[in-house]
Amino acid sequence: MDMILQQNEHLGLWSHAFIRISHMEKLSLRPGAQGVSVAFPASGFFCISGGSALMLLNNRVYSPNGMHIFHVPPHSRMELNAGADGLDCSIVLYEAELDSRTPADLKEEMQKCNPFHAAYHYAPAQQGMVFTLLEQMFELWGDVQPQAGMRLKGLAYQWISYVVEQYHTGQEPQKTISPVQLVTMAMEYMLDHYANPLTLETLAAAVGLSPGHLSNRFKQVLNRGPIDCLIRLRMEKACRLLEETKLPLKPIAASVGYQDVYYFSNAFKKHVGCSPTRYRQQWTARDLHSAQDNVTSEGGRYPIVEAHPRDYTDNNYYYQLVDGGSEEMFKNTKMVPASLLIAFGLLLGACGNGSTEVTTGGAGNGAQTQAEATAPAKETGGSTGAATRVVSTAKGDVEVPANPERVVTDFYLGYLLALDVKPVGTNKMFLENPYLIDQVEGIVDVSDNLEAILELEPDLIVTGSADQYEAYTKIAPTVFIENGDDVREQTKQLSIILGKEAKAEAWLQEFEEQLAEAKERVGKIIKEGEKVTVFDGGIAKNNSLYGSAYTGRTFHGHLGLPMNEKVARDIDPAVGWLSLSNEMITQYAGDYIFMAVSADKETFDYAGDPIWSTLEAVQENRLYEIDGYRFYFSDPISVTGQIRDITEMLEARAAE
Repeated sequence: MDMILQQNEHLGLWSHAFIRISHMEKLSLRPGAQGVSVAFPASGFFCISGGSALMLLNNRVYSPNGMHIFHVPPHSRMELNAGADGLDCSIVLYEAELDSRTPADLKEEMQKCNPFHAAYHYAPAQQGMVFTLLEQMFELWGDVQPQAGMRLKGLAYQWISYVVEQYHTGQEPQKTISPVQLVTMAMEYMLDHYANPLTLETLAAAVGLSPGHLSNRFKQVLNRGPIDCLIRLRMEKACRLLEETKLPLKPIAASVGYQDVYYFSNAFKKHVGCSPTRYRQQWTARDLHSAQDNVTSEGGRYPIVEAHPRDYTDNNYYYQLVDGGSEEMFKNTKMVPASLLIAFGLLLGACGNGSTEVTTGGAGNGAQTQAEATAPAKETGGSTGAATRVVSTAKGDVEVPANPERVVTDFYLGYLLALDVKPVGTNKMFLENPYLIDQVEGIVDVSDNLEAILELEPDLIVTGSADQYEAYTKIAPTVFIENGDDVREQTKQLSIILGKEAKAEAWLQEFEEQLAEAKERVGKIIKEGEKVTVFDGGIAKNNSLYGSAYTGRTFHGHLGLPMNEKVARDIDPAVGWLSLSNEMITQYAGDYIFMAVSADKETFDYAGDPIWSTLEAVQENRLYEIDGYRFYFSDPISVTGQIRDITEMLEARAAE
């Protein structure tokens, strides 16, 4: 869990600290690289300079994209999975000690929240200086000249100052732009550029969206696409010019974005119901009374620009929509400004289109249109057709669909599939889970791409990312589930959210039966009193040793295989693992060893290594290499598969 650091105390403690850089290292991961383990024996900074990743850090999953900085507590372990664009990152480990003259109040603050042991992260707003100084530090780190150490120390203080200050100055949460705000931005752009050649692509680029995303937002807010709105705007402008000027058709067409007069005339007739020439003749010939029976009149239409235009922040204006029906279109900041709706002909009384027929004069008398008769019915939260439930989550009560049909999840794919819920989108890493590979056809890779999620039109989002939660809530009802180790409890929790309690009970019963059978089979091989140890790394200078979490979860947690007493004593349960040098493995090795290796199935000659060859487990052929990637996942389907793999692996070796 990230700590909350107060700026003054945080900066004050750093100011009174002696800092020594103890290690610096760069990593570059190929696209799609999986399960790369990084150990932090001391406090440090993990700096991403390019690419993207899905990473696990001390029981929390993060998905940074682009430049990002993490402050990592000592004795932490990070697992990295590179995105499609790979990952470039740096590690800076340091040691910090407070000056003896540090004020007592600051020392008290340190007891409450130690900034050198705190976990926090952010995307730096001013990236240039941070990463420029970091590069200079790397140059000095490799310099053997005596003066390099002093220069490195000076740069380190400067760099940490930038990093810590930007952490605090950048803590204002990013505002997520709502669909209504996006539509308003695009409409304002059209209003300024309608005379220019515009396409869906140029409109989307102007507001920083994809064409599909922009179209979806317009249909969501206005029930029509952006190009339809652009045509309406151009026709409204053309109507004004035909009414108020004697300009020929060619310059009128050009002034509203049409270089071809013939094409303009056809578009005008299709939208208004008559040709531009006929429209001008009718406007000129008719007085106020005759206009009420025809296309439009001073009393029968709104002016394109009101005499007293309403401010964009008018919060309680009721609109008469061209789609029919008086309703409060948007409330508070979620309104599309009235002046924009008028300018685009989206309120009654505009010069109209071919499918809208004004049957009475003024807009204030409840005028009805053909559009109103054909508009689809919309269910509201209070309608009898709306089927929702309220569920309690770590973020409070959330109203969710009773039977969600288009679920998106970032980290809980295996849980959803176990409950017979096939999501429409999830993270690529989980799509490649070997235990799920035959069940994921048709599921879209969205990672944490908000635009990709929007295009799937989900009715529910299930997330384990506290950082993305607020952004997801702008798209669909969102449920936040904290990442935990207990597969049973998380399955129950998700079943309540998804309305799959019966399925969860059936799975739990089957799981317990399979687990009991596996324990019985494993118990015939691993005898009472024999110990099991789970390592990661192969024959390496440093290895990771697991307790009952991470890769050791299924071995010690579910199957209950006993660990070496020293393992149980030395591993902090809150951390779940321990980094140790190759020379120390003899102190922790059990009668059976399971070694997690990289996903490319590399193998090691343990019997030929001077240290590993001394272990009884190696001598008795009781060291088993496992695919670390397969044992990364902790969902119900993966855990069931891991239990099966362990059981079959032991039985196969015993039968040799």
